[in-house]
Amino acid sequence: MSFYLLEIGTEEIPASFINPASEFLKNHFKNELEKNRITYSSIETGGTPRRLYLFIDNISDMQSDLEEEIVGPPANIAFDENGNLTKAALGFAKSKGLDVNSLKKVVTERGEYLAGIKKIKGGSTKEFLKELIINTVKNFPFPKSMKWGDKNIRFARPIHWFLSIYNGEVLEFEIEGIKAGNYTFGHRFMANKQIKISSFDEYKATLRENFVIVDFNERKEIIRSFLNNIGNVFIDEDLLDTVANLVEYPHPILGEFPEHFLQLPKEVLITSMKNHQKYFYREKDGKIINSFVGISNTKPKDDSLIKSGYERVLKARLNDAMFFFENDKKVPLEERMEQLKKVVYQEQLGTSYEKMERFRQIALFLAKKLAPNKATTTDRAAFLCKADLMTEMVYEFPELQGVMGREYALIQGEEKVVADAIFEHYLPRFSGDELPKTDEGAFISIADKIDTITGCFIIGLIPTGNNDPYALRRNAIGIINIILNKNYRLSLTELLEKAIDNYKDKLSYQKDEILEKTKEFILTRAKQIATTQYNIRADVFEAVVAVFDDIVQIFNAAKALNEVYEKPEFVTLSTSYKRISNILNKNNWNNTEYKEDLLAESEEKELNKFIKEYEGKLNQLLSEEKYNDAINVLLSFSKPVDNFFDNVLVMDKNEEIRNNRLSLLAKLKTLFEKIGELSSIN
Repeated sequence: MSFYLLEIGTEEIPASFINPASEFLKNHFKNELEKNRITYSSIETGGTPRRLYLFIDNISDMQSDLEEEIVGPPANIAFDENGNLTKAALGFAKSKGLDVNSLKKVVTERGEYLAGIKKIKGGSTKEFLKELIINTVKNFPFPKSMKWGDKNIRFARPIHWFLSIYNGEVLEFEIEGIKAGNYTFGHRFMANKQIKISSFDEYKATLRENFVIVDFNERKEIIRSFLNNIGNVFIDEDLLDTVANLVEYPHPILGEFPEHFLQLPKEVLITSMKNHQKYFYREKDGKIINSFVGISNTKPKDDSLIKSGYERVLKARLNDAMFFFENDKKVPLEERMEQLKKVVYQEQLGTSYEKMERFRQIALFLAKKLAPNKATTTDRAAFLCKADLMTEMVYEFPELQGVMGREYALIQGEEKVVADAIFEHYLPRFSGDELPKTDEGAFISIADKIDTITGCFIIGLIPTGNNDPYALRRNAIGIINIILNKNYRLSLTELLEKAIDNYKDKLSYQKDEILEKTKEFILTRAKQIATTQYNIRADVFEAVVAVFDDIVQIFNAAKALNEVYEKPEFVTLSTSYKRISNILNKNNWNNTEYKEDLLAESEEKELNKFIKEYEGKLNQLLSEEKYNDAINVLLSFSKPVDNFFDNVLVMDKNEEIRNNRLSLLAKLKTLFEKIGELSSIN
């Protein structure tokens, strides 16, 4: 068995590209090798800013042979009356390269046919790898790629060399004039020289000697160890991943910044250090201190030069932030809101100020409905929540929108709950993000998001495929998660109507059509949450959605129904419901009024007894939202319903009796439908 080592040497690849590229290499080669009958024991991939590598151990030198059965003409053409092969059969075998001795009669769905075995001899792994590597490099799926010089190839960054070693020898190939060889290069600044390689162990060890640690996880743990040894460092895992892919040979630099910058809000300091400079900030007793750790890609003889450079760049950024902060505090948020009248949110939907006025109405509607005592603070926060978009700080640091609004609101004397709601109305910002803690923040968040969804649907900006520029899917998921988290009891239809009606004086649209589309859009996201986070069957969720209009009710009822859908009693009930629906639909019958004195058979009398006895109890349990108990009541109907269909002829010759039985079934159907459209459940 042999091994293969590939390295693609480049200029600095963006940090966020490296791990996905490494994962792609592993999965792609794994799939291609297995599909083409080449065995191996393991595949390792990885990368640094200047290289991606692939190592395949114990790879077979040849593809395994393949025997493939090929079906030919019908048997009556391939064999004569004596069972001998005809000229047609022999011609087929020759054209397909089949072994004549393997020809035989086989039975298929279409009848008897001739079939034979084609033997395909496995090819050279080396030749297969050459073609695979060239195609892979030319079609690498980076988020963004580029051309360089006179090359036609596209890659994340210009390629400078290929290291290609098969069992100690060069596996030659060439792409756009770049020939594969048996050498790599050390660290760009500390060992920028050509290094000959003949094995994977040598590759890792020699590069380490030349200040390149090729393994991502090793670089990451080295940095983590540095930070732990320094102490009081907040280790942000996302930043750690990023920094580990910004360097080939990590070296920590401990720096400081002037203490007066600690007057800036914590988030400004963190954003400046983490997002812009990729520094790790330090804190003590939960408070940021004027110190940071940067990770250098070189290990200098004296840290002072790099340290002063890191400090100088951060100081300049913090000086700007302090200037913006002081200037912003001079202008009240109310004046900032006036400036939003000149900012176009969307050409057809109007200015950002107009958007605020729309979702402010929705937020106030929610507050009055769900927490009337919080209406005033909700209205105030809704009015001010977009003001910080016009501040210099947010213009320079867009990721601080909401954060700065909260800070400036507190500075100008707003209530804390108003300030918190200004920040929280942006939540959740991404999958797994925190949800609003205050009702005020939750109301405004829902309102802002529902306004965006309805407005975009009205003007036709509906997401398609990956195209969702206004993040409508994320907004819908955010609305659902907030409602569930806060246990808000409200009609989804009423909420959507309120949002849609806000546009009636501005845009022309069919309200019923927009309502149907937006409701379906939101409930589709709700179904995704139900199936992925709560393990609720999709058909169970759809059954409940047909009955309930309250998100909390929908999820609670779906959870209860999901627990029983496999029980024999429920299967009987569901089957009976479908049968009842078919009978009623066929007869176009929906009258639920029946006469008890026309119930002649004992089974229909028993069914009537159950309806009379349990209808009130069922309604009481549903009003108290005791869905598990309500479903158990319905399950008790399975036996009398089964007995009814086994022994009673619904379509009696007597029209009066027949119609009375149809009404009895219609009444029963209305009881079943109190928990869901059971015919949706397979």
